[in-house]
Amino acid sequence: MASFPKLRFTTTWLIDLLFKTRGYGTGNIPPAGPFVVVANHASFLDPYLIGYTSREREVGFMAKAELFQVPILGLIIRNCGAFPVMRGTRDQEAVQRFHDFLQSGKPLVIFVEGTRTTDGRLQRAKTGSGMLLYNAQVPVIPAYVEGTFQCWPKGKLLPQRGRTSVHYGPPIPLDDLYREKPDKTTYRKIADRVMEKIAQLGPAQVR
Repeated sequence: MASFPKLRFTTTWLIDLLFKTRGYGTGNIPPAGPFVVVANHASFLDPYLIGYTSREREVGFMAKAELFQVPILGLIIRNCGAFPVMRGTRDQEAVQRFHDFLQSGKPLVIFVEGTRTTDGRLQRAKTGSGMLLYNAQVPVIPAYVEGTFQCWPKGKLLPQRGRTSVHYGPPIPLDDLYREKPDKTTYRKIADRVMEKIAQLGPAQVR
């Protein structure tokens, strides 16, 4: 599996030219060990820009299985450290790969809304993201990706130039919820707290 540092090496010039991407709060990214970046999802650009701004850490991410069937795009995202997940199903293989990735000491990115926004506003986080975080119990770093909706919104064929940024916050305190019963109520609380912390990093309204 290729790493985001390798992706950064091959695409830095393009990202700098087209999107003027900047990372803020990168000191919140742990220098070692596994963690999960929880982020909003506004564009296909989001995972690349998180990888670009995540210092020297190698990160992976979950992507919907359909993307891996798209010529060229499927190859690119696989080489960027992505692995497929079947949305709308209990994809146990993807869940296992999620935990295996973290147990190997590497960080992962979760787009907790589950899909890209259609209007630029934040959506409610999926309950399933709370379940993943509860079972992983590693540091959870919130990130707000800004500007990518304007550069490449859902439904637009190609991106346009613009300024983008990724804002990282301190680890989200979840120990109190980890002590609660592992059920949908607890997972929902985790997902809502995560979304609240993401929203605090950016100006977008929550839908």
